Amino acid sequence: MSNLKDLIKKRKNILISIAGMLVSSLIMLLAPSNKMETYFSDMLYIHEKPVDNKIKIIGIDEKSLREMGPFQTWTRQQAADLLNVFDKDNKPAVVAFDINYFGNMDEEGDAALVKAASQFEHVVMASYFEFSSKLEESDDGNLYMNTMHVEQLEMPYNELKKVTAHGFTNVLQDNDNYVRRSLLKESENDIEEYNFAYAIYSEYQDFLGKEKKVPNTKDGVYGFDYTARPGAYEVYSYTDVVNGNVDTKVFKDSIVFVGAYCAGMMDQYMVPVAKSTVMNGVEVQANHLNALLSNRTYVMYDKSLEIVIVMILIGIFIYIVLHARIIYSSIMLLLLEIFLLGGSFISYNKGMYFHSFYPFIFLILIYVCKIVGSFIEERIRRKGILKVFRKYMAPQIVDELSKDRNFKIELGGRSCDIAVLFVDIRGFTTLSETLTPEVVVAVLNDYLKAVTEAVFKHGGMIDKFIGDAVMAVYNAPLDLENYHKKAVLTGIDIVKGIDALNISLKERYGITIGCGVGVHCGRAVVGNIGSDYRMDYTAIGDTVNISERLEGIAKAGEVLISREVKNELKDEFKVVPIGEQSLKGKHDKIEVYRMEGLYGTDGN
Repeated sequence: MSNLKDLIKKRKNILISIAGMLVSSLIMLLAPSNKMETYFSDMLYIHEKPVDNKIKIIGIDEKSLREMGPFQTWTRQQAADLLNVFDKDNKPAVVAFDINYFGNMDEEGDAALVKAASQFEHVVMASYFEFSSKLEESDDGNLYMNTMHVEQLEMPYNELKKVTAHGFTNVLQDNDNYVRRSLLKESENDIEEYNFAYAIYSEYQDFLGKEKKVPNTKDGVYGFDYTARPGAYEVYSYTDVVNGNVDTKVFKDSIVFVGAYCAGMMDQYMVPVAKSTVMNGVEVQANHLNALLSNRTYVMYDKSLEIVIVMILIGIFIYIVLHARIIYSSIMLLLLEIFLLGGSFISYNKGMYFHSFYPFIFLILIYVCKIVGSFIEERIRRKGILKVFRKYMAPQIVDELSKDRNFKIELGGRSCDIAVLFVDIRGFTTLSETLTPEVVVAVLNDYLKAVTEAVFKHGGMIDKFIGDAVMAVYNAPLDLENYHKKAVLTGIDIVKGIDALNISLKERYGITIGCGVGVHCGRAVVGNIGSDYRMDYTAIGDTVNISERLEGIAKAGEVLISREVKNELKDEFKVVPIGEQSLKGKHDKIEVYRMEGLYGTDGN
């Protein structure tokens, strides 16, 4: 078990990366297509392009309905009249009627349309599949609900069908009701029918004498790229063309669509190239044909391949953010997003549609988790640091320290000017031999409390407790104004505090204590000393040693300072020189002074 824990600890980042890969792949596998995903993909992939000027539209618009009557009153004669407008020198390459001419209507009109259509080599009429949902059995014997069960195929009436081509005008609408894809072909009773746009494309390629390209499909379906918004193609009013108000030269060798071009005819669809409006069905067919002519169709990536790609991206990014700093994670996020979106766009233009929404969001979420996690980790780290420092430093200093965002615990230190105070109880070892351990601890705690309060009062930092000795540092870790003075004031307050404490100790235990204080200032190295496993924030150097030696020669109730400290105090304090003193470990003697108090001020 111990070996397993060690292995997990060593491989934690790799395991987290693998877990992220698995979670992202599971979401990709189970998450349904949604409006956000399709909207994101439309923004990435669908952009307006120049229309093919060979594609024209003759629209049955409001003007045509006003002048020629409601469409339901029209006979096939009106269609014949349109075709008869084109003389032999200005014939379109293909004429495609996005209008249903199913079944016979009136004999004269039907015959007129057949006669007119027979004068053209490439006329395409609309057919239509009636689909329904039906429970069916698959090849492997399983039952499934077929939502595209063919009930029947509606075709142009027989005479017209013999002289024209035809293709079904059914459109596929996605879950958000937008039209982006199409069936290539469908069959009914062994009759195979291609979609309307592909039928027109085939006729036009025959007109040009070129080879027809069959778009790649997946499960018989392919997507097509939209060219332009509604109104981008040349549109002519049906009645204007029939009445000779349009020069037919504009239609020479063109592909001419004929279809509904007004809202009242109920042939409009939502399309990704125009989110704010709808597109007439005849324009959808024009865009579809434009995509076939430009080889701008696509099929969806295989789901398993998408998942593998996403797993690789996610795994790489998670591993990076676990190891790298925020700046490098930010750069890598930008690079991966550019790679993802750029690669998806290039792939789309080559006919492969990659669902980039989820991986795009996954990368951002991982980055956000990195930011939030780092923020929380930093808050916890700082809270831990401050919690430790509150035990050693004045609250106001800790508050200032909390504002320093660059402060951190790490091995190493810096050289700076500080003042160091040492205080120790005189004769405490001998005294403790006469007291019970419980009393010793109680006396020591009362004494340390008095010392700590004095140090914190003047903004110092408790560096360490050494038995009954205390070391305090001033001007670290933050700069402290008048730190020499505040160190001396601390020593004076400690002596006063011990005098007050002795009254209580005398009453409770019948004893009194005395302490000596030493203060020195100078350069020292301040920082974290130790190892990664155990470190202390402390000061080291000769300044610390001299302060400790001064405390060592101080008598009970004395505060001894060095000449360096005296020089910083100006004339506010009563100072008595006690001459040059030899200190343990020091070759040269130093000048020492005893503090007697203040000249009429508390020094705060």
